[in-house]
Amino acid sequence: MSADKYPERHKRDLLLSDRISQGTVKDIIKDIFEINFDDDEKEEIYKDWERKPIQLFINSYGGSVYDGLALIDVIKRSKTPVHTVCIGSCMSMALWVWLSGAKRFVGESATLMFHDVSLFAYDKTEGIKQELNEMIRLQEMLVSEIVGKSMVKEETLRDLISRKAEWYIPANEAITLKLADKYYK
Repeated sequence: MSADKYPERHKRDLLLSDRISQGTVKDIIKDIFEINFDDDEKEEIYKDWERKPIQLFINSYGGSVYDGLALIDVIKRSKTPVHTVCIGSCMSMALWVWLSGAKRFVGESATLMFHDVSLFAYDKTEGIKQELNEMIRLQEMLVSEIVGKSMVKEETLRDLISRKAEWYIPANEAITLKLADKYYK
C-alpha cells in the first residue's frame, strides 16, 4: 500500500543548502533516522506498506569532509531509499553527498564540481605527513565512488587532480556521464 494512504509523521523532502558541517547535517541525519523508524513500524502494522523515498535536495558549495561522510553513511544505510537532487550546485563535498543517493537527479540549471581533497595544515613535519596520508585516503575514496557510479574514467580524475583543476559539470553532462540518473521534474 502506498505511503500516501497513511498519515505521515515526518516530511520526506529534506534540504541541505548551506556549508556542510555538524550543524547542517545533524537535522538531516535525525530526519532520516526518524523516517526509517516510522517506516519500520508501519511495515510491522501494514503488510502492504511500501517505503516512499526520501528526497534530499542539495544546493551547497561543500564543506567538512568528515561531517559529509557521516551523512553519507546514514544515506547509504537507510532502509528507506534516499534520492538526492542537485538544485543549483553540488560542489566539493556536496558532490560526494549527492553521489550517495540511491537515485541521483539534477535540475536543468544544476552544476556539479569536482576537485581534489583540500586541507589547510599548520603543524610540524610529522603532523603534516599524517594529514597528507589522510587526504590521500579520502581522495581515493572519492575517486572510487565517482568511477564506480558513473562512466567517468579514473584517468580523467587523476589528470584533474595532478593539474589541481576544478571540473565543473553541467546537468546535461552529468546525465551523459551517468553521474545523474535523470533530470528532476
